Amino acid sequence: MMGHSLRGGLILLMMVLPGCGRGQEPARAASTAPASSVAMSNLVEVAVRIPAAERIDASIEVPGTFVPWEEATVAAEAAGPITAVLVDENSRVMKGQTLARLDASKAELAVKQAEAALAQARANLEKARGELERKKSLLDDRTIAVGTYETFKAQHDAASAAVDGAETALTLARRRLRDMVVLAPFAGVVKEKKVTSGEYAREGDALIILMQVEPLKLQFELPEKYSGRLTSGQQVSCSVASLPGQEFAGKIRTVFPAASVQSRTVRMEAVLANPGYRLKPGFFALVRVPLSSSAGSLVVPRAAIVRQEGAEHVFVVAGEHVRLARVQTGIEAGDNVEIVSGLRADDRVVVQGADTLRDGDRVKVRS
Repeated sequence: MMGHSLRGGLILLMMVLPGCGRGQEPARAASTAPASSVAMSNLVEVAVRIPAAERIDASIEVPGTFVPWEEATVAAEAAGPITAVLVDENSRVMKGQTLARLDASKAELAVKQAEAALAQARANLEKARGELERKKSLLDDRTIAVGTYETFKAQHDAASAAVDGAETALTLARRRLRDMVVLAPFAGVVKEKKVTSGEYAREGDALIILMQVEPLKLQFELPEKYSGRLTSGQQVSCSVASLPGQEFAGKIRTVFPAASVQSRTVRMEAVLANPGYRLKPGFFALVRVPLSSSAGSLVVPRAAIVRQEGAEHVFVVAGEHVRLARVQTGIEAGDNVEIVSGLRADDRVVVQGADTLRDGDRVKVRS
């Protein structure tokens, strides 16, 4: 019985051992594969392109806001009760048009009083002039002393100064009378009426806020990288939601000298004609600013741009490896991006597969 068991065990052992040996042969074969084949299979395959030297013409769209050409708070230049306010909000006015009137009765009396004082002063001057001429004749005949003549001359000079003072007082009185009528300093639209008839206005009190809206200013901001391409007089266009399907053209009037530290944008101001006052201050506008690429700029596909740590880069192939190059981009048009700096004309730029690369990676250039 034990003999049969021993023979069975030996037979089973002989069947297992050959199978184990055959299972190890593929592993030994795999371990002997060339290392270069494995390395090549691990390379990232990329497509490259030489940057194109071409011109890009495009436009950038940014939000903007219309503001008045001028805005003034018209104040009372004299004190008194308001007898009439002749305009309302949104009233269109011409330059020099009467906006309001103040009670002018006291100012009229002051003018009459000043006129009477001037007449009296002139009469006194005429009398003093006659006396002085007579004294001058007597002085020439040596019938009066020099001191007596000097006394009459002083009286004449005082009378002449009194006339000057009376004329000044009359001018002020007439000016105060004119100030009782409030006039528009320029043509425009009434933005706000701050008083009504019957109120008492003190000198300097705000009465009416007036806006000049023909032409209008259009204020907007552009990224700082575009600011150097724009100058005064350059054309822009815009559209507003309240007037769909219509385009309004204007010209850049001011490129402000400083950029915002927070947004890294530069403020611009354009001027637009506004006949009929269809555009209104405060309207939101979508501003289109035409841009052209700089001379000597290079162009790469948008897919080549890699953004890391707030900056823009591209991968450049050098031999079997890639180098991460920081670039400054400019205009973007369709699938093309202008490269202002950071690339050479003969650089081989990765345009496919850049999103999986790291600086220094080995790559295989797709043929």
